Amino acid sequence: MTPSELETAARNRYNAIGDPHFSSAMLMDVIYQGCMQMATEAMVIENTYTTVSVDNTREYAYPTNAFAIRRVEYDGKPLTFTTLNSDPKTSTTEQTGTPTQYALWNGEMILYPTPDTAGLTIEVFTFNRPAAVTSSSVLEVPIEYHLDILDLLLSVMYAKDQNANMSSYHRNLWEGSLKRIKRHQMKKKSGDNFHVVRDWACSGAEY
Repeated sequence: MTPSELETAARNRYNAIGDPHFSSAMLMDVIYQGCMQMATEAMVIENTYTTVSVDNTREYAYPTNAFAIRRVEYDGKPLTFTTLNSDPKTSTTEQTGTPTQYALWNGEMILYPTPDTAGLTIEVFTFNRPAAVTSSSVLEVPIEYHLDILDLLLSVMYAKDQNANMSSYHRNLWEGSLKRIKRHQMKKKSGDNFHVVRDWACSGAEY
């Protein structure tokens, strides 16, 4: 669904077609809020970024709009996430070669050791925040979750009309949807593996 279609659906359910009390701008903000919650709590927006290595350069910009990294590959081989404590560079020496590890700091990915070859592919698999939402946007959250945003929209609309009971009712439905979406995302990512409980919602974690 488009944001405009979600707005129309919410207005239909609330019997508020053409009601200026609920501006389109306000409803777009709520749709964005819903997409942001899905993205950050259930990690539903995935992306892949590609750049190339630069000889004797070890720092590369964190991908735009990404808030967590699932995997980094250098020349087709996965790198291991590590910490700044593993940095082999000292004030007098800097180890160069084929990177095997990466760390994160201040919006940069730091490769260890420093690449000694230019032009090799660095591929970064990320979880992303959504872009700002307008009526003509293409929603980045998966289409199977679009209708869940209706309950958040209705909760906000009822709250604006000071109908606390109906606002809470739809808010609870929305919170339940978030929990279901988290479970669904974890199930999708586990594929046909045996299901185990793992904490994968942290930047740089592999799973």
